[in-house]
This record gives sequence, C-alpha cells and structure tokens, in this order.
Amino acid sequence: MRTLLIMRGVPGSGKSTWIEENGLKPYALCPDEIRLLCCSPLLQADGTECIGGNSENTVWKVFLQMLKERMRHGAFTVIDSTNIRAEELRRYKKLCEEYRYRVYCVDFTQVPLEEAKRRNLSREPLKRVPEQVVERMYRGLPGQKIPSGIAVIRPEELERVWLKKIDLSRYRRIHHIGDLHGCYTVLQEYLNGQGGMKEDEFYIFLGDYIDRGIENAEVIRFLISIAERKNVLLLEGNHEKSLWDWAEGGEGRSKEFRLHTRRVLEKAEIDPKEVRCLYRKFGQCAYYSYGDRDFLVTHGGLSILPENLTLVATEQMINGTGEYADADRTVETFEKTAPASNYQIFGHRNPSGQPVRMNDRVFNLEGGVETGGFLRCVQVDGDGIHPVEIKNPVWLTPELREKQAVEDAVIQLRADPAVAEKRFGNISSFNFTREAFREKDWNERTIQARGLYLDTVQNRVAARAYNKFFNIGERPETRWSALQQNLRFPVSCYVKENGFLGLVSWDTEKESLFITTKTDPEGIAALWFRELLRKKAGTDGIRRMEDYLEAHPVTLVFECVDMEHDPHVIEYPESRVILLDIVCNCMEYEKYSYEQMRETAERLGVEHKELACVLPDWKAFADWYGQVNGKDYTYRGQRIEGFVIEDAAGRMVKLKGAYYRFWKQMRGLAREIAEKGGIDRRHVRLDAEGEAFCSWLTALYQGEGEKPEPRDICELRRKFLEERR
Repeated sequence: MRTLLIMRGVPGSGKSTWIEENGLKPYALCPDEIRLLCCSPLLQADGTECIGGNSENTVWKVFLQMLKERMRHGAFTVIDSTNIRAEELRRYKKLCEEYRYRVYCVDFTQVPLEEAKRRNLSREPLKRVPEQVVERMYRGLPGQKIPSGIAVIRPEELERVWLKKIDLSRYRRIHHIGDLHGCYTVLQEYLNGQGGMKEDEFYIFLGDYIDRGIENAEVIRFLISIAERKNVLLLEGNHEKSLWDWAEGGEGRSKEFRLHTRRVLEKAEIDPKEVRCLYRKFGQCAYYSYGDRDFLVTHGGLSILPENLTLVATEQMINGTGEYADADRTVETFEKTAPASNYQIFGHRNPSGQPVRMNDRVFNLEGGVETGGFLRCVQVDGDGIHPVEIKNPVWLTPELREKQAVEDAVIQLRADPAVAEKRFGNISSFNFTREAFREKDWNERTIQARGLYLDTVQNRVAARAYNKFFNIGERPETRWSALQQNLRFPVSCYVKENGFLGLVSWDTEKESLFITTKTDPEGIAALWFRELLRKKAGTDGIRRMEDYLEAHPVTLVFECVDMEHDPHVIEYPESRVILLDIVCNCMEYEKYSYEQMRETAERLGVEHKELACVLPDWKAFADWYGQVNGKDYTYRGQRIEGFVIEDAAGRMVKLKGAYYRFWKQMRGLAREIAEKGGIDRRHVRLDAEGEAFCSWLTALYQGEGEKPEPRDICELRRKFLEERR
C-alpha cells in the first residue's frame, strides 16, 4: 500500500538490524547497496575496505528513480539511510504528497552516541563508518527538525503503521457498489430502492467511477457530496488515475478521458480543487468484519488474504492479481487458501462473464453497466449476503459509441501534423502526408489515415480502406525473426494486384454511391475508377451494388488496374477492377472474411482477389517464401507484383516480388535519365540487366525522335526487350 517508512538515526543506531528483524528487507531501498553497484569496495590506508563515495550524484539519482518507480506502483517502501537532515525529509514529504503516500519516520535518534559507536565498531569492516562521521551526525541532530505531516514513531511502535481490520457489525447493513463508469441513473435507482442512504448502513464503492458512460459529471458531483460521510468508503479504481491527473492540471492519462470525460467534466464546470479533495478520500482496500465473517474488498481482486495487507502494492489491489484474464484463477486460489470465514468482493474484471456470486465466498461486481448491462451490488447484513443487479437504462449504445469514436478520431487526426485532411462538404478524407511516408512517421493515427473518409457533421465513417500495413522487413514487427515469433497459422497468401485503390460506399446524404480513391473523390483518378467500374460492372451490377451498400454500412475496396490512363509496373492484357476486401464502416478496423467477400463479389457480379495458397506452419511459409522471391518467378505463368499475407489473427504484411522491385527501380531511374540525361552512379547499384536497360534508355533519350513517357515503364520495358531480341 502507499506507505513510506523513513529510517532516521546515526550509523550504528540499529536501523538496518531492525529492518531485518521485522522482515522488511524486501521492501527496503538502501543507498549503500547502490554505492556497491556503482563501485567496488575501496581499499583504505590501514588495509581494510570501505564503501566508496565517489559516485554520489549517480547513487542519489538512481535511488530517487527507484523510489519514484516504487511509488508509481503504490509499493510499501522503507528508506534505509541516516536521513538526519530536515532537507532530506522535506524531499520525501513532497514525493509522498505527489504520490499520495502516508509517511512515517521511525526514530532511532534516542540511541546514545556511545552505544551507536560501539555497534558501529562491531559491524563487519566493509560497513563501518569513520567514528568522526558518527559524532558529527549526532551533534547535528538537535538542529534538524522533522517537518510537520510526517508521523514520528519509535521502533517498537511499528504496529501503528499496519492496516487493521475494522468491525462494521454495528451497522444494520453493508452495501458494496460495483463499477459505475459514468452511470448515475442506475446508481440512484439502486439507492432509492433502498430508501436512500441511511446513517445506520455503510456504503463501500468499489471504484471506476468515470469513463465510458454518459453521466460522468453527475457521478462525480454525487461522490463529492457524500465523500465526507463517516459511513462511506470510496475505493480507487484504475480509471481514477486520469481523474487525479486532470485535477492536478494535466489532461488525463487515457485516451477515453482526454477526448471525452475531460470535456464533459469541464463543460459541467466540475472544480478540479474539489476533485483533488475527493481523490484524497479514496481508499485502497476495505478489510472488515461483520459478525463472524471477515471481508476483503478491493477493486481488482487478490488471490489470497495476505497476513499484512499494507505490504501489498496498491497497483495490485487496483488491477488485481495476475493479468486481467486471470480473474477466475485468482478466485479459485482464494477459495482454496482463505479460511472458511473469509470472503472477498471485487470489481474491475470479469472476462468470462461470471455471475455476481462466483462461488460461496467470492463476489464479482463487474457487470458491464456502461454497455447496457447491470449495476452489481452486494449487501451484507444479519440475514446473510445478498447479490443485487439492476439493469442500466441510460448507456452509450453501440451507435452512440461509434459516433463518439469518430468525433474523437477527428480531433486526434486534425491535431497530428503527419496527417493531411481534404474536405468535400461534410466528408473529409484523412491520409498520412508525403513527409510522414518519407520519414516513416508511423503511429496509431498515420497508420489509420489511409483512405479514411469521415463525415465530420454526422460523426460517422463514410468510407474507409485498410489500416496501413507494411512490407516484409520494412518495420521491426515485419522482420523475418519477428514474423517467425508472431505469425499465427494458418496464413493465407493472396495475389497482390498492381494498380491503385478504389473505394465504393454509400453516401447517406445524397442517397447514391460514394466512389473515390484513397484521397480525393473529385480527382482524375477517381474519375478513371468510376468509368472503369461502370464499364466492368455494367448497369445491372451498379444497381446491385447500390442496393447492397444502401443496406450494409461497409466499403467495397477495389484494386483499379487502368492500363489506358495509369499503367503501373506490372503489365496486364486489359484494364480490370478487382474486389480486394469488404471493410466495415467503423473506426475499429474490421472486415469480412474471404469467403464472405467472395460470395458478395459473385452476387454483385464483380471480379475478386485470388487466394494463391494457405500455409499451415512456419516451415511451409519459409519454403514458399524462398520459391516466390526469385527474379524469374511467375505465378501461373504471369508476372505479378507479389502477395498479401494474412495470418489467422488478421495481421497483414506485403511481399513484393523481385521482378516488381527491379522494374520499379528502373521506373525511377527512367525519370532521372529523362530529366538529367543520366544517373548518379554513386547511389545506384545495378546488375547486368539494369546496366543494359539504363544504357539503352540513356541513348534513347539522347537521340533524335519522339521520346516515350518515362513513367510508363510497361512501354519502355516492351521496347527494350524487343530491341534486345
């Protein structure tokens, strides 16, 4: 728990011995131990060894970093040092205020000087301190006053520090109220159903008061109004960290809080000062008896009832033992190890959808209240233990949650300089910038901003393509070693077509198809795609597409291969539009399965992408990769760009073939030759075919006659190969 013990006394006064005798060594931070890590023992003139003091800046920097890290987790901590000077104590007091710690000074200054000197001499030589140092510290004690706010205890008063079990048997009933998540109406329904809050009944709220729901301000106002009552205990949940950060002048730690809850609280003019006062009332756990039963109440749930709860880190009480998914195992362990008179109540996590009463002695109060589930409560009284569930009538429906997600995304995307927005009335397209691509500035927003069209008035996804995915070896997560660890088999390998993306969705405002490219529905490429789509699908196909998209909030993602207007690297005998995937129009990326996409393509009468193979394991994948990655490789006799690989978990990665990579390089060099008459050899390494092509092209552009368009690598390649033959 958030408790700091500061040892205080001259060397030899018994501090370290006391720590060992009380079993507190695992919780102690000692500068001397860091000194030994920084520097080996030093030889002295008399032949003995001592702990060096040549790295004091480093020692205290590391010491404070370690202390702050422990405090961040809410870990019980003992500072094993002399701490004579008031300045040192003030520094610890300030940290305790920042991290909301209780702080005690264990006072060893009453040990007589001669006794301290005797004990110092009896130490092993390495740990002895020069006698004059002990005397100097002792003389300085009277002038160093312990700051107010630090409780001073004698070594024999350690029991004052530990959390004690309290007896609540005098109350007629104990109410345990589960995660609220900004759901005020259902809370009042529960309390009103009990006749309101009563002085002879005790109320324990289990935390997670904010986020996700739509009544956050009302919940906070209510908690502020009851926080001072003696019969109310408010526990801290993990979502309250953002509340504290905001009250201290920050924006909140979670995206949910920053983008939604914070704005709600500020609009409602909730006073951060009042929130700070509220937060200081939050407890870390409740441990009480009622009759012949003992109850442990935390936000996240513990696997055992420890002998000393103070030694358990607050973070464990809030998040629970183990991982989020370990809730059921935690309960099983508690049931096996805790005495029959011990009971536990917790919230926060319920991954397997357990009922309130998980077994005879453990109760779970996480009921999905924020998604239209139940506010879960448990009542303890003389008649026993009574679970109560109340359906929440006021919640954020999936439709409203999606609107909120779009609104939040627009704010984030517009704030990111690596994302470009183009506006077309109510609809904006968001795409990563050229600079982001060049600088590889990839984050959550730039990866998402790839053919993303948002209606910023109605807060909906108008159309969308894939999240950005990468070539093998392009990113740390797509390197060969990472793929070997992370690919989930079987993996599906699809032929990667070589054109540009075309998107088709439904425009709810115009009640017609919304046909566009990744960036611009009004650009020339969108016009080419629109014309080719209508030509290939025909009037009946377009009509079927309209009917389908009006009824389904999805985007049809096509590859547009336009050999007339926009030939790429791979040559096709004719222009094509190929349905690649059907992506759901929501912020969380989701798409149809290949089978669903194929069935829909057949119903619409359009061509769909080709599944090349399914690979069952890593060996099959590695063998296949070696086969397809050669420059002479053809797929069923045809040159292709490469493959899109999708694993069983939905992760996607691209494999660009050697033939495609070579001719893409030649296309870039063709532009350079056309513009400059040659290439800069310092930055280019070419094989024999590359040398031959560049020499031929240089001669072509330096000669007389009509010059071909350098970006049409298909035409240039044809001419080159014809002349070589």
